Amino acid sequence: MAMCLVTACGGAAKTSSTETPTKPAETTNSASAKPTESKKPEAVKVVLNWFAKHEHGGLYAAEKLNYYKDAGLDVTIEQGGPQVSSIQIVASGKAEFGIAHADQLILARKQGIPIVALATTFQISPQMLMFHKDEPIKTFADVNGRQVFIQQGQPYWEFLKKQFKLDQAKEVAYTGQHVNFINDKKSVSQGFVSGEPFALKQQGVEVNTLLVADAGYKPYGAVIYTTEKYLKEHPDAVKAFIGGTVKGWYYYKDHVSELNAYILEKNPKLSIEELNFGEQMQRDFIFGGDAVTKGVGYMTEERWSQLSDQLVQIGMLDKKPDVKTLFTTDFLPKK
Repeated sequence: MAMCLVTACGGAAKTSSTETPTKPAETTNSASAKPTESKKPEAVKVVLNWFAKHEHGGLYAAEKLNYYKDAGLDVTIEQGGPQVSSIQIVASGKAEFGIAHADQLILARKQGIPIVALATTFQISPQMLMFHKDEPIKTFADVNGRQVFIQQGQPYWEFLKKQFKLDQAKEVAYTGQHVNFINDKKSVSQGFVSGEPFALKQQGVEVNTLLVADAGYKPYGAVIYTTEKYLKEHPDAVKAFIGGTVKGWYYYKDHVSELNAYILEKNPKLSIEELNFGEQMQRDFIFGGDAVTKGVGYMTEERWSQLSDQLVQIGMLDKKPDVKTLFTTDFLPKK
């Protein structure tokens, strides 16, 4: 939503001391000679992929520091949850922006939902599988035969099942609660390396993890997107929103305590300790990779192409889409 809103006429010239004040032409064209009403901020909504957490730090920094407001936007940040589909909400026109993983966006386009990725939060997704520390699990193949708490239809899980022949894994719907995982010492559960391990340790449960990206499946994580229609009709708003968000991420990186206290206000179920842990764990995922040289949010055609190929290989896509239609980096600020 980088809305470069111009409130004064671009052609307004300075009134020189030699001009005749009573001249109608001069009074009409001198926009700078009298104050003009500032343009009303454009109201937009972004739907998160989960409840407010450290992984949304850039957005909340932009909100708190008025980066969006200064760019001409009135932004509402709507929290997600296990039963919330940001893609459905954005597709219905009830929000202008959403956050989802890259593979989810590709599959949504397959279903005829014309959405476009604008910036990624994570260069590498912190998605992982976790298990009790004493369990003899060394690779993803060792997950076979165990109960796995997983959101149904997740592309990364379909990839892992095919890649490691996990035909005997017993899938149980993931709800975000970990009671059953804690009680079943042999079970496995999905999670983010920047989140669940800390929460479980607070309950006296030590876990080890397997990072999904280490298996070769590397979708961009927590990607900001909009619809093709909104992108075409409101390019300034898109640029303002993306610019404000990226600026927010750099601020969050250097002002963690301030912003974590603000995020805690939005989601009191968290703790400052959990937010601090998550922020530290996610840093390399956000600021590493191509972000080092290209800036936060950057994405490449090569990565989108590789992901599309993998979705075809696991049978979730019938054919590879035109990768250039999936994303754009045109609205990212220059590093």
